[in-house]
Amino acid sequence: MNDQLEFGQLILEYVKQLREESERGAVIVSAALMDEALEELIKAKLVPSPEKKDELFIGAYAPLDNFSAKIDFAYRIGIIGFSIRASLHLLRKLRNDFAHSALQMSFDSSSVRDRIRELFKLNKELLDVLWDVAKKENNPYIAEITGGIDSKQGIDYLVEIAGWRSIFQILVSLISASLRQHYGDIEPLKSLAD
Repeated sequence: MNDQLEFGQLILEYVKQLREESERGAVIVSAALMDEALEELIKAKLVPSPEKKDELFIGAYAPLDNFSAKIDFAYRIGIIGFSIRASLHLLRKLRNDFAHSALQMSFDSSSVRDRIRELFKLNKELLDVLWDVAKKENNPYIAEITGGIDSKQGIDYLVEIAGWRSIFQILVSLISASLRQHYGDIEPLKSLAD
């Protein structure tokens, strides 16, 4: 199976998983997927922990025990770029809004829509690649997700067709799938000889 087909299938799996969640659940699960993918990328880069329990990620003094620290660390060691860093911080903020608000948060909220607009701007290139692949490769998985819409038409047009939640689901699924696709590109660090 080729990489583009696998990429499309992975995106579709994420979108389907998020569709089954409530609005709050979709945002929280999205952040958890990103957090997990980022941790795996970081672990792929670092020298393996000599302990069964990785002290960088687990424990009272673990420096990488939260999503924000993982995002910044991954950026600083060069395994994610600036736009992914900014996207992950936006998602983290959305997660916090949905998880910690006593009020019922919604994709119709202006603050949520503003963050989704920013995610769209940060990931427009990834979206364009996704739509180009769907057109060129006639990839059924990507075609099912995109429905033939094109990011060049702008987010307002896309929202009219699909709604804020669907745009959010496509964006986070695309980001998560692209993170997972980079595992093979990670060059692990080597321990100094004893």
